[in-house]
Amino acid sequence: MLENGLIQVYTGKSMKYNFAPLGLSLRAAGQGLRTLIACFMPHELMDDEAQMVSFYMKPYLSVDHTAIEGVHPRGTLDRDKTLTLFHKARRAVLASSYDIVILNGINQTMALGIISLDDVLTLMKEKPSNVELVFTGPGVPGSVIEKADLVTDLKLHSISYDKKNGDGPGTQGSIEVVTGNGKGKTTYCLGKSMLYSSIGIRCAFLQFIKSPQPYGEVKALQMFPNIDIKTMGEGFLGHHLHGHEKRHIEAARRAWEKCLREIFSLKYGMIVLDELNTATFHGLVNPNRVRELLFLKPHNLHLMLSGRNAHAEIMAASSSVIEMREVKHPYRKGIKSSKGIEF
Repeated sequence: MLENGLIQVYTGKSMKYNFAPLGLSLRAAGQGLRTLIACFMPHELMDDEAQMVSFYMKPYLSVDHTAIEGVHPRGTLDRDKTLTLFHKARRAVLASSYDIVILNGINQTMALGIISLDDVLTLMKEKPSNVELVFTGPGVPGSVIEKADLVTDLKLHSISYDKKNGDGPGTQGSIEVVTGNGKGKTTYCLGKSMLYSSIGIRCAFLQFIKSPQPYGEVKALQMFPNIDIKTMGEGFLGHHLHGHEKRHIEAARRAWEKCLREIFSLKYGMIVLDELNTATFHGLVNPNRVRELLFLKPHNLHLMLSGRNAHAEIMAASSSVIEMREVKHPYRKGIKSSKGIEF
């Protein structure tokens, strides 16, 4: 059970599916927490999402598609079904039936006038302290941002859907950089890995900075037969290495060699290089070598590079750049990280 559940908001102008809340549910599962995702907006990955839950995530994750069943991603919502789902999710929050409740696409329903802003603000006020409440979707009202503890804006800087660089499981290999100073970069990559693996695409999740510890994602990914996770760092870095350069540099060297072996092994359809951008920024990995790798990688391999301070030339060589931009963060108010949410 969470000691201090917060209110998170993931928003932005882009309609691109945000995998971060899905990845959050995975990390939470690894720490024994249960999540409900109530889906208010249809999207192209609904079937994959349902299959993933059915095969791998029970009893830790429940996904409710009842409001959007049979609705095309660009179709019209059923007002009654949408309201019914909102009140069902509200009851789950107030009863603490789940540790985390994610209202996926709720922001759009407010913009459409289906769910009232007053009802959402009342839910935020009544939320029990042991429940984490998450809102997603573009167009979040300012009054919701004001009352939320954490707000992250997803910004899509550039994207290429050409024949060389697709962005889905059925396309040729993409290169996606996930960067920015906001929360959700690693969980975005985790969520996408979950969905890819659940439809039979083998994934590797290679962590450059985290040291080997029983993090939530490490434990939870054992439920997925198609994902291999390898934690290869020496712990998180501040603004400087603080006299510990040698052990961080050596760990990064070993991690880089390992990632090269995995990339060219041809065993995987997708590989995440988690916190590689951070390692590059601190001089632990040469950005020129990373850029060379992007041009030499196997043709059909989907590659994701996460972490703050992505190098400009690496972003320029990618298919798409996702920026998680901090709007509000609980650390600013002295709220500490929570087991199952941040680790």
